[in-house]
Amino acid sequence: MATTADNEIDEDHYYTPLSSWLNVDQYLSPSSSLSLQHDNNDIMMHHRQLKSKHHKPLYPMDKTDITGFFFATLGLMIAAGGGIGGGGVLVPIYILIMKFSPKHAIPLSNITVFGGAVANTILNVRKRHPLADRPLVDWDLILVMEPLTIAGALIGAILNKLLPEALLVISLVALLSFTAYTTLKKAIRMYKAETRAMKLAARGDGESELTRMAREMEEEEENEELEDETESLLDENGEANSSVENDDARDSLVSPVEHIGDIQDDTDSNDDEETNSNDNDEDGGRGGGDANTNRRKNHDDDSSVFSSAADLKKKEELDTILEEERNVPKGNVQVLIVTFTVILFINLMKGGGAFPSPLGIRCGSPSFWVSNGIMLGWIVLVSIFARMYLVRRHEIKERVGYPYVEGDIKWDSRATIVYPVICTAAGFFAGMFGVGGGIVKGPLMLAMGVHPKVSSASSACMILFTSFTATTSFVVFGLLDMDYAAICLSLGFVATLVGQIGLFYLMEKFQRNSYIAFSIGGIVLLSAFLMTIQSLISMADAGGPRDPAGLCAGKQ
Repeated sequence: MATTADNEIDEDHYYTPLSSWLNVDQYLSPSSSLSLQHDNNDIMMHHRQLKSKHHKPLYPMDKTDITGFFFATLGLMIAAGGGIGGGGVLVPIYILIMKFSPKHAIPLSNITVFGGAVANTILNVRKRHPLADRPLVDWDLILVMEPLTIAGALIGAILNKLLPEALLVISLVALLSFTAYTTLKKAIRMYKAETRAMKLAARGDGESELTRMAREMEEEEENEELEDETESLLDENGEANSSVENDDARDSLVSPVEHIGDIQDDTDSNDDEETNSNDNDEDGGRGGGDANTNRRKNHDDDSSVFSSAADLKKKEELDTILEEERNVPKGNVQVLIVTFTVILFINLMKGGGAFPSPLGIRCGSPSFWVSNGIMLGWIVLVSIFARMYLVRRHEIKERVGYPYVEGDIKWDSRATIVYPVICTAAGFFAGMFGVGGGIVKGPLMLAMGVHPKVSSASSACMILFTSFTATTSFVVFGLLDMDYAAICLSLGFVATLVGQIGLFYLMEKFQRNSYIAFSIGGIVLLSAFLMTIQSLISMADAGGPRDPAGLCAGKQ
């Protein structure tokens, strides 16, 4: 089946030399497979000879190179704002225009996407969240999504080898078309909401942050309900009591941090009233009440001290959390680096295709399945750790009254189950159809309600991890065309840099966060179109859809 890779180790990524699209190993005949006895020089000589049979050297560049790089630049600039890589566009361009074989087009696409991911990360790492004082990248979200997306891709890649090509092509077109439709539909809704917010802002009825419009409208409805309750209290209890109730209603609208600061004043006021009341009783000649009055006063003083101490502790915990979130969480980054290092190590130890396993592991052998099981087990272990960490942190945030903003995900016990399952399913489809996870995760984060800017930055950061891992493996497996690699890496970096700067300039100028959603939906739709064409051409060249070749067909 003709599928593609966006930014991750696709299809065979963990049990063969990261082949995808038309099954890289089909180009390696049994006579050309290298045995364990070949030394490194023989392996590199073999790959240079094999490469020369499939594509010309970079220099002198011809029209196909210039045309291909031009359209690749356009695709990267469109994909830059959405942070989804653009591999779904690059691979068809490299195959259809530049005449690369799939086994060379996919690694070149991956290193191009890696260059773009570096540019995106450099730009995004300095940016701040639009609604809070913290980094734009949501590292908690990455910690949940990325490992399980890889686990799903590993399982889906196995099915890719076992299902008929025609079924995969139809399913791929249906998936990408549906994803593009839902993403563009959401983008249109966001655009209309922004337009309404602009009109309100022009009349002085709205705020400049357009993406907060929906939340502000809900708050207005809540305020109206509180006003109705206040009016009813005025009618029932009179003007004096209603004044107290209005104060309470206003207190309920302030943030938790402001409310904590008012508790001490209320407590002191109550203590003063209690003392005055006791003095009046004493002047009235009730001498026997002195002991009871003192005991009650001491009890109230103790309660006041206890309440104030507890509230002060909550405020200190909240301040600590807010201070921690102002910086990149090093713990999350370290966990992700270790996770990908282990995955890369296991993948290299398994070998595949023309790169023999250093441990002698062969596809389909018990050691092959054990290594895959170890990889899945490692990912599950990391995910369990991430869930425990996020649930514990959520409980602390709820206790101290953490001020969530639009697009924040509350990682409670339910969310840490539902969203990881969805991410696993997204990775499963990415692996089964051979598309990169970015083309699925970008729309998924928008559907989860994540702020568009946060979605774009987080997706680009995930691509940095996965594309680096995949590129490293492609280099080790000898599948990366070094003549084109440097220019593809530079092209990805420059085109993405220009594309993102340009898009964010337009977003700031026109106050339109919906441009990110349009970028994601547009690149997914374009990928669906180009991949469908390439799939049909591939099947036509082969004389029709190919039957499943089997999990280990063509492998060592």
